[in-house]
Amino acid sequence: MGEQLFNWLAKRREMNVFKMIQDHFRLSTDCVEEIANATKKMISGDKSESNQHILRLNSKEKEADILRGKILNELSKAEFSPSQREDLVHLVKRVDMVADYARAAGRCLVLLSLDRYPEKVKEVALLMAEKSVENANTLKIALQNLKVNLDEVIKYCDKVERIEEEVDEIHATARGIIKDLPSTAMNTGEFIVLSEFFNDLEMINDSCEDSVDILRLIVVKLK
Repeated sequence: MGEQLFNWLAKRREMNVFKMIQDHFRLSTDCVEEIANATKKMISGDKSESNQHILRLNSKEKEADILRGKILNELSKAEFSPSQREDLVHLVKRVDMVADYARAAGRCLVLLSLDRYPEKVKEVALLMAEKSVENANTLKIALQNLKVNLDEVIKYCDKVERIEEEVDEIHATARGIIKDLPSTAMNTGEFIVLSEFFNDLEMINDSCEDSVDILRLIVVKLK
């Protein structure tokens, strides 16, 4: 099971690359957790604490970017086949998009006043944020199983896709809520930023799905 992968990791450099990729997944997941925590604090009216989560999000996203560069550099030196190297490069870039969209959502969040918006807006924002955390963590678990149990990788890849479909439905609900809000609920700029905030949360999940597509390809090649 996964014998080729263990052969990849037989040398110190290859093992180090995989460890770096795992760390990159963890940082990307941390970014999603920070945007979810920032959303919760904003809804509760604690803007100061919400902003602290945004600052931590920005710091972790920068750290993830730096680590991505190091991984790509190491991949150019490690003794992977061209196909293996290409798959891992694509995987790292896709996972990095998870962190990027979390940061984009954070840029929108600081411009909003979720605490004073209608309850249905708060509820759907919180639900999308929480689902995003669940999806990012599921993606991380899928990777962790890559050197343990390839069948488990597929199981968690399937779960990522199911969550992404749920988020699509939630996002559709969010768009409907925004469309039906009275003009007195917020100003025009806030309507635009709120819509973009929901789009960024959805893109976190789309990026998770894109990442598991590559994981699936890696598993097929290993089997």
